[in-house]
Parts: sequence; C-alpha cells; structure tokens
Amino acid sequence: MKTTNAPLKRFFALTTLFLFALPGCSYRSIPPGNVGIKFNGASGISQHLLKPEVVFVGWNDHLVVYPTNIQQATFVRNAKEGDKAKDDSIRATTSEGATLPVDVSVSYRIPSDPASITMVFNKFGMPSSDPDHPLYYIQSEFIRWATVVAVNNVSGKHSIFDLLSKDRATFGPEVKAELTPVLESWGLKCEDVMIREIHPPEAITAKITEQQSKRAELQQFRIKKQQAVTDAQTTMIEAQREAEKTRLLSQQGTQGLELKKLELRRVFIERWDGKSGLVGSGPIPQN
Repeated sequence: MKTTNAPLKRFFALTTLFLFALPGCSYRSIPPGNVGIKFNGASGISQHLLKPEVVFVGWNDHLVVYPTNIQQATFVRNAKEGDKAKDDSIRATTSEGATLPVDVSVSYRIPSDPASITMVFNKFGMPSSDPDHPLYYIQSEFIRWATVVAVNNVSGKHSIFDLLSKDRATFGPEVKAELTPVLESWGLKCEDVMIREIHPPEAITAKITEQQSKRAELQQFRIKKQQAVTDAQTTMIEAQREAEKTRLLSQQGTQGLELKKLELRRVFIERWDGKSGLVGSGPIPQN
C-alpha cells in the first residue's frame, strides 16, 4: 500500500509562508565594515557576533548593526566643523581656575570581537536611526562627556601658560591616557586624541606674546653671554700660544749661538797644524 506525506509537506509550506508573512520577518544583510548582533525579545541575545553576511530576522528578533571602521568624534568651536551646528568645544579649566575652550577630536572604533560587541550592545543598545551617523548617540551622550572629564583632569594639572606653550604637545597624549580605560569599559577602543586648537582670551594672548618676547630676549642674552665667554677663552688660549712661541724662539736664539761657537771651534781644530801659537808681546825672533 502506497502512503503519501503530502499533507505534511503542505503544513510545512503553509508554516513557512505564514512566518514570512508576519510583520518584520525577512532576510537582512550586514554590509562590509560592519558587525551585527541578533537580539530576541523573548530569549535575549541569540547571536553575539555576526560578520558581513545575510541573516534571517524573525518577527521577534532585532538585528543590531555596528560599524567597525574608525570613527571621529569632533568637538570644536566652529559650528561648520563639529558634530553639532554650534560651539561644541570642550571647556578646560587650568590650575589657576582659568577656562579655555579647546577643540578636540577623538578617534575610536568598535573592535570586531564578540566580547566588545556584547559590551557595546549592553551599554548603548540600538544605534542611531541615522544611517549616515549610526553612532551619533554614543558620541554625543557618552564620548563627549567622557572627553570633558578627561580634558579637565589633565588641564587642572597645568597652568594656562604651560598649556599654550611648552605642554601643548603632551596635552593630547595625556587626555588619551585618561580616556582610553573609560572607552574600553564600554567595549570601545580609543585610537587617538588630537587637541586641534586652544582658544585663549585676548588678554591672555597678549600676556603670552609678551612672555614669549621676554623669553626670546633672555635666550639672546644667554647666547651673547656664552659667546663672550667663548671669545675670552679663545683670546686667553691665543695669548698662551704666543707666549709659548716667544719662549721657544728665545731658546732657539741661545741654542743658535752655542751651535755657532761649536762650529767655529770645529773649523779651528780642523785647520790647526799641531804647533802652539805664539803668545806674548815681544818681537818675533829672527833665524
């Protein structure tokens, strides 16, 4: 007797059709340079890391996609450059209590490993709905305020004059050292922190210009002083050299006379015939 499983096949076909007919059920792709995490409303996270691929998203699933390329969080005074169309610079307080607007750029990224992706999802949840800037919420609400704290932790250890001059080059690396562990605790990696510009008040700018001028004058004075010391040492060495030269020439003159006497004596000896010379004042005897 021949049996058929046609009813069972029809059941599975109808079930599949029903699942695809449910709102939200579809296949979605994770584009290159992104990673995903699938979250189920009933069971929680079902897949911790989804790399660029096509995945099925059920009616109770949410596919969260994060970019893994380097992102730039820019907080500057110029409204046309930063993340916000207004003055968004970081206010830094110095050791004297002065406030300096600082333009800061933070480079960061989401590492493409399961632990980091899970940490980012647990901390921030869904990314921004803006497809051109999916991490805007993270930058504006978390990274910005972490940067404010890091910048002020560093600026509070320096004077306003040092931040604008000799400590300017170390400002960014010090802020990065403060910011890195904070971002790591959220699953983010801090790549770099760049202090783009510091905006001091006009009165401070004039004072700094005056201070730099005084420092330049002091440096020129030090150079002239060192040159004078060098010239004096050179003159002394030349004088000692001339004195030694005169002494050697004097010795050479004395030695020259002695050598001349010896030369004359040698000539006299060579010409002597062996007879004693006549000594006295009387007349020469006649033979």
